[in-house]
Amino acid sequence: MPLEATIISTGEELLLGRVPDTNSAFIARHLAGPGFQVRRVVAVGDDPASLRLEIERSLRDSKLVLVTGGLGPTQDDRSRAAMASALGLELALDDDSRRHVEERLRAYGRQATEAQLRQARFPRGATIFPNPHGTARGFACESNGRWLVAMPGVPREMEVMLVEQALPFLVERLAPERRITVETVQLFPISESEVDERLLDLTAPERNPLLGITVNDGLITVSLRAIAEGERAAADLIERDVSTLKDRFAELVIGRGDMSLARAVAERLEQTNRTIAVAESLTGGLIGHMLVDVPGISRFFLADVVAYSNEAKIALLGLPRRMIQRRGAVSPQVAEAMARAACRITGADLGISTTGIAGPTGGTPEKPVGLVYVGLCLEGRAEVKKLNLHGDRRCIKDRAAKHALNEARLALEKSRKQATGGRNG
Repeated sequence: MPLEATIISTGEELLLGRVPDTNSAFIARHLAGPGFQVRRVVAVGDDPASLRLEIERSLRDSKLVLVTGGLGPTQDDRSRAAMASALGLELALDDDSRRHVEERLRAYGRQATEAQLRQARFPRGATIFPNPHGTARGFACESNGRWLVAMPGVPREMEVMLVEQALPFLVERLAPERRITVETVQLFPISESEVDERLLDLTAPERNPLLGITVNDGLITVSLRAIAEGERAAADLIERDVSTLKDRFAELVIGRGDMSLARAVAERLEQTNRTIAVAESLTGGLIGHMLVDVPGISRFFLADVVAYSNEAKIALLGLPRRMIQRRGAVSPQVAEAMARAACRITGADLGISTTGIAGPTGGTPEKPVGLVYVGLCLEGRAEVKKLNLHGDRRCIKDRAAKHALNEARLALEKSRKQATGGRNG
């Protein structure tokens, strides 16, 4: 039998239409798997009395009430007092949460004020959920066999808290025979529609595991959520579908979890004991930025040369002036020469490069906006990939950087398999 739930999002910005309510949609999707049925979704402003009345109403007809927003330190963050009032509980200071607020603010060079320390007060007896991405922790309270859960309104903080803390907590108490295992698989480069077509047999809404497909800046995420009686059974369901995804998408699979292209490249650099250097024109340092976001990349990433102008390509990378004059800066010859120069100048095993036309101006019929060449040189062997990308300037730069990292990933993976005789280990 479904367990009925109500979702309440708070904040005047929602009522005024300044910010879309993405939290409710995210929560509703994640409640469906464990068997919760969303009874209604409500947006409430910052008035504590209105929120208290809505919570009291919802607790009368729903087994579970989830509230997002209003847990911060500002004057309009007054949800915790309204929730405590609706439950008939007083707010009490939690010492561990107070230290969490103080330490997090101290890391930013700030002292916690009395207003900020309000974030460490919770309805007495509440179960408190940690927040690794912010100061405002969430909590859960039981009232006559019904549960109220409060989480921050910041989407990134709420999403992690829901999936990693609140949902497992609720399933254990409201549906103890069920266990949820969640996994994601990242794909690139492929369109969302093509992924959907290849997975039609796996995306039925009543299927277990439940599969979802989302896209963010060109990266496709396939999410899998399995429910079973026991963790091992749920994990087995997940592994079966992950194996199917690997079979169907092969080298398009970047990895599992929150794997990024840069992290995938870093892992393969470590596996093959190789180093990398970058020469960027079109992407203007974006590839390097993505790489240095990976902890520990300094062991493998030697340098990033941003040579945007023709003169910089000649002076910094040593490209022949005659080549640029004859072929043009946006050409496969220049892309290859840039990748080779990245290796030659730094001594790196692998060099990657980008050159192209990001727009919105500068294109011609022969070389339109979105034309990109990605160069790659691995231990003296070079190749160039031609891309025809679409979108605005930011989008073209982003996709070009990701394609360059993906070419590096594929080249390193091919080299690794050759070295191990095709074995995956």
